[in-house]
Amino acid sequence: MASRSEEDYCCPVCQDVYRDPVVLSCSHSFCKVCLQNWWREKPIRECPVCKRRSLKRPPCNLALKNVCESFLQQRNQTDSESVCSLHSEKLKLFCLDHQQPVCLICRDSKIHNDHRFRPIDEAAQDLREELQNSLKPLKDKLKSLNEVKEEFNGTIKEQFKKLHQFLQEEEESRIRALREEEEQKSQRMKEKMEAVSREIAALSQTIRATEDETVCQMHECKCKNF
Repeated sequence: MASRSEEDYCCPVCQDVYRDPVVLSCSHSFCKVCLQNWWREKPIRECPVCKRRSLKRPPCNLALKNVCESFLQQRNQTDSESVCSLHSEKLKLFCLDHQQPVCLICRDSKIHNDHRFRPIDEAAQDLREELQNSLKPLKDKLKSLNEVKEEFNGTIKEQFKKLHQFLQEEEESRIRALREEEEQKSQRMKEKMEAVSREIAALSQTIRATEDETVCQMHECKCKNF
């Protein structure tokens, strides 16, 4: 497990320095393998830290990967050089002028005459703070990019929502127009049928009147003949 000094470079799942880190839309990063194993045991894909759902395959966090690789390289180099190669003494100091760890004998040698020194733990802490300061703008930039991405996605969803609403309203408007046109045509047809019915009734009445008049005339003629 990583020590407290490596906390900012640690995966929240395995608690070790990131290996092939990937970043979720919520800006939390994890080792690629750790996240895959975590998701394999869960019914849904969510962030192990904030539980926010993730629908897409997370991209590689190249900035964090580069920083962690540099950190591991420096840590491994420090471990391999924990003993002075010249005097076989433990490296307890850090020469600020030469930017390298040295032993107590090196400090008193001519090559480091009038140089400035710090305890190696203090120098390591300064280096960690420097790395953290270098990492912060990258984290801020990543957060800003994710915010822009979320805003852009929100804009797209809103535009699609407005388009869907417009098409729905347009469809309803067309349907209303067709119904009104159908009602108007039906009304005109009804009026024509009523007019024809009136003409038929009038014609029938005329025919009956004519027939009645004809019958009367024929009856009068018969009476005269007698």
